[in-house]
Amino acid sequence: MFLRALIVLLVVVNLGVAAWWATRAPPPMPAPAAQPAGVPRLQLLREAPRPVRVTPTPAVATPVAPAQCHRFGPYASPAALRRAYARVLSQVLRAESREVATGSASGWRVFMPPLASRVEAQAIVDRLTAAGIDDLMLVPDGAEANAIALGRYSSEAGARRRQAALAEAGFTAQVAPLGVDTEGWIHVGAGAGFDAARVAGDIAASSHAPVDCATLDAGG
Repeated sequence: MFLRALIVLLVVVNLGVAAWWATRAPPPMPAPAAQPAGVPRLQLLREAPRPVRVTPTPAVATPVAPAQCHRFGPYASPAALRRAYARVLSQVLRAESREVATGSASGWRVFMPPLASRVEAQAIVDRLTAAGIDDLMLVPDGAEANAIALGRYSSEAGARRRQAALAEAGFTAQVAPLGVDTEGWIHVGAGAGFDAARVAGDIAASSHAPVDCATLDAGG
């Protein structure tokens, strides 16, 4: 009898302790230590705000179509043509120099006019080679220094086919006759405020005239 009462007492005590533990208020959190002035609080990695990733929008090149096109010339020598061409480049949107035969040509050449420096010319040669165009030569010196020769042809039609193939690959080349006297012309595409008369004087062109911009696009 005594043993049974003892067991009942222990059960009652355990139940009381469990009830007290379940209903007791949690102990107060210790007050945080005072942060010294001017010292930032340490921050856990999980507390740090996540960085916002901003994807830059790539710039889209927008070619500007010429508002007007003109022809300047003629130039009696290739050297005069090159000087005028180099001078007009900074004043227009597009420019193209052309040599026109004044008699029967013995052949035709495809080329890119001399670049401003050997470094620029070599960069174009590297691009041509990377595109699989290897029939070319960088002119090392002389009047045509830094020009890029892209082939000689017996007919103008053959030269024009080569020019078209280069254009399809993204390169602008020019065609000129061989073995005859030539006169040089410069065709340009420019903005609405372009002053053709002033530019003609600046590049020593004896004449100038408006042309269809489609002839500049076609390279003809």
